[in-house]
Amino acid sequence: MFLLPALKKQENFSEIESQIADFVLQDAERVTRMTIKEFATGAAVSEASVVRFCKAIGVKGFRDFKVALSQELFSNSKNEFNIVKKEKHEKLSINDVFFNTMALDQLAVQQLVNTLDLKEVAKAITLLKDKQKVTVYGVGASAVVAEDFAHKVSKLGVTASFNRDFHQMLALVLNLTAEDIFLVISTTGKTAEVVQLVTLTKEKGATVIAITTLQNSKLAKLADIKLSTPVLEEYFRVANMATRISQLAVVDVLYMGLYEELGEVAVDKLYDLHHAIQRFRGK
Repeated sequence: MFLLPALKKQENFSEIESQIADFVLQDAERVTRMTIKEFATGAAVSEASVVRFCKAIGVKGFRDFKVALSQELFSNSKNEFNIVKKEKHEKLSINDVFFNTMALDQLAVQQLVNTLDLKEVAKAITLLKDKQKVTVYGVGASAVVAEDFAHKVSKLGVTASFNRDFHQMLALVLNLTAEDIFLVISTTGKTAEVVQLVTLTKEKGATVIAITTLQNSKLAKLADIKLSTPVLEEYFRVANMATRISQLAVVDVLYMGLYEELGEVAVDKLYDLHHAIQRFRGK
C-alpha cells in the first residue's frame, strides 16, 4: 500500500477527505503518534469521519492507518536499512550500520504504540497474577524472548516453565489445566510447532496469551489474549532483529505491570533473591 502518493493525489476525495489528507501531509510522522481523538481535533473533523476516511482508502481503522503510515515513512527514509536488499552495492560503513540499526530498533518500540492493545496487556497481567503457573514457548529468535520472560517473572514468584525442545513442551502442555497459562511468542503466528502446542492447550482448557505480529494468523485466531507487535521485516529477517526488540519490549511491559500488581509481595521476592545472590557471592 502506498499511502502518501494517494494522499497527495487525492483522486476522487471528498472535501472532508481532502482536509484529512492535507492534515496528514503537514506532519505525517507526528500523526503516527496521535490518538484518534487528537487526530480528529487537529484535522477539525469528527472521529467518525476519520474512520470513514480510513475505510475509503482501504484501511480497516485508524490504528492500521498509523501502522501503514509509519512503515511507509520508514521505507522512504534515506536511512533505510535492509542487509539483504541494499540501495547501494558497496559495503556499509560501521557508521551506516550503527545509525541504521538504531533507527530500526527505535521504530520497533515506537510502533508498539500503534499495535499493542493496553486492555489486552491489563488482562494478561491480571491472569499472570492470579493463575497457578505459566508455560512459555517460542521458536528460533522468539525462543530467546520466551526464555527472558520466564526468567523475569520467576523473580516475582511466578512458576514459569520454559523449554526449547518441542517434545518436552508437549509433555508440559499435556499437563496444563484450566487454572494455567500458556504464553507463546511467534513472529508469524504460523509456525507448525507453535500452532500444534496452542491447539493442545485449548483442548486442555488453559488460557493462551500470544505475543505475535499484527496480522491474521492461526495463532492470532486461537489466542485468548493477543499482544500485537508491528510487522517490520517484510523481505527477509536477519536474526529477527527489529521484531525481537518489540517482543522484548512487550515482555518488559508485562514484567513491570506484574511487579506493580504484586506490590509488596514482589518487593519481598526481589529482596530475597538479592540476599541469596549476595550470600553465594560470599558478601
